Amino acid sequence: MLMNLREILQLAEEKKMAVGSFNVYNVESIQAVMSAAHNTGSPTIVSFGESYDKHMPLEAMASLFKFYAENSDLPLVLHLDHSKNKETIYRALKAGFTSIMYDGSAKPLEDNIQESRYVAEVVHGMGASLEGELGYMNPEDGTPTVPGEQGSFTTVNDAREYSKKAGADALAIAIGNAHGIYKGEPKLDLNRLDDINKAVKIPLVLHGSSGIPESLLRQAIDLGIRKININTEVSTTGVKTAREFLAAHTEANTRFEAVTKAAEKQMTKVVESYMNLFNKA
Repeated sequence: MLMNLREILQLAEEKKMAVGSFNVYNVESIQAVMSAAHNTGSPTIVSFGESYDKHMPLEAMASLFKFYAENSDLPLVLHLDHSKNKETIYRALKAGFTSIMYDGSAKPLEDNIQESRYVAEVVHGMGASLEGELGYMNPEDGTPTVPGEQGSFTTVNDAREYSKKAGADALAIAIGNAHGIYKGEPKLDLNRLDDINKAVKIPLVLHGSSGIPESLLRQAIDLGIRKININTEVSTTGVKTAREFLAAHTEANTRFEAVTKAAEKQMTKVVESYMNLFNKA
């Protein structure tokens, strides 16, 4: 059952849960996410990053996703993640994406609001939803910030102003979360989250959630997080499994599809574990 982000997050709010947003970049990753969704009965956001377009055209991913969505009764969203290029956004909407994240987080607040408002008008005109972001994190591929550049937490005042003026349907915030692999134990500013949640009227999103302890994620959900992005742990599990499979199968006729199927199986287990966590009301 294909829907937009606003609709699926309304379901999450009603149940006081979070919906997992899982990145996909090929057939194995989308099958891992969809298998986990059906195994757990979970509403699911399938997320395709703008940066993946150079590996697989977003139109191809949309066509692939359409097959799985048409054969599912679960609430599903096809989401374009961390998009900064308006041409990519237009292509995604034309291809059938039902949710767009416009990432203007590196811009000054007023510029971010102005750009987001424009994108919101386009997106809403196509029946899709918009996610915005405030507070600058490291790049979505997990690389560190450039020398001299620091991530910044989302402030309550900025979140209030953005939510009133930008026209976004959800807001991703920075409260200590980061993309990629954490160097130490993650620490989330839960008091800041609580204050932001009380100040805005749109659902809140947590990016960079791989590696955050379950107890912290549960507290974040209790304090208003309704969409949680997971990528790194699923991806690294696939790579680890492929390495182990190849180390154990050194024969010359080892089949590539056997490698990817082994990775998919383990990726499915990781996605399932997160879905079960997010589903707890």
